[in-house]
Amino acid sequence: MEFIPRSEEEMELRRGAWTAEEDLVLMNYIALHGEGRWSSLARRAGLRRTGKSCRLRWLNYLRPDVRRGNITPEEQLLILELHSRWGNRWSKIAQYLPGRTDNEIKNYWRTRVQKHAKHLHCDVHSKQFKDVLRHLWIPRLVERIQATSGDSVVASAGAEAPTTCDGPMNAIPELAQVKMSPESSSTGGWSSVDSLG
Repeated sequence: MEFIPRSEEEMELRRGAWTAEEDLVLMNYIALHGEGRWSSLARRAGLRRTGKSCRLRWLNYLRPDVRRGNITPEEQLLILELHSRWGNRWSKIAQYLPGRTDNEIKNYWRTRVQKHAKHLHCDVHSKQFKDVLRHLWIPRLVERIQATSGDSVVASAGAEAPTTCDGPMNAIPELAQVKMSPESSSTGGWSSVDSLG
């Protein structure tokens, strides 16, 4: 096998944490020139990073519409529902959570949901864990949502889902009792939750 030396450019690539200065350079470059081809963008912006590193930094952290902060109970319900339909297709799930990245949703799933299943000594795909989600976790999330919205009606796990809620949340009856609407703000997240019952 022949040894091929790396180019000077490849040897000088920076790895690891991004500095505030690098973030600023990337943001300013994209503001002036747009996103374009990431491999040439990194070079043209004067960043000693790979195109992939620049793309991930922009999409997951620096983009203005990326939401920060904890995943809301409404978002948790939606993640649970969409994961039950599509599995680990994080990018597809992220399309229904404006401002949230696929990486952030994946991290939520692994740090909260899988950790909870492990604590219960069961697999996330097992009937036992799905029953825990349906009869314990989801009703508690619905209660939290309704408590913060000032609604006194609490969804019960055995209640029949109303047919007035159209959308991706009908697969789980407890979710069908919660109406979610997009915020009018620029973040585009989920804000208001009203009982349909």
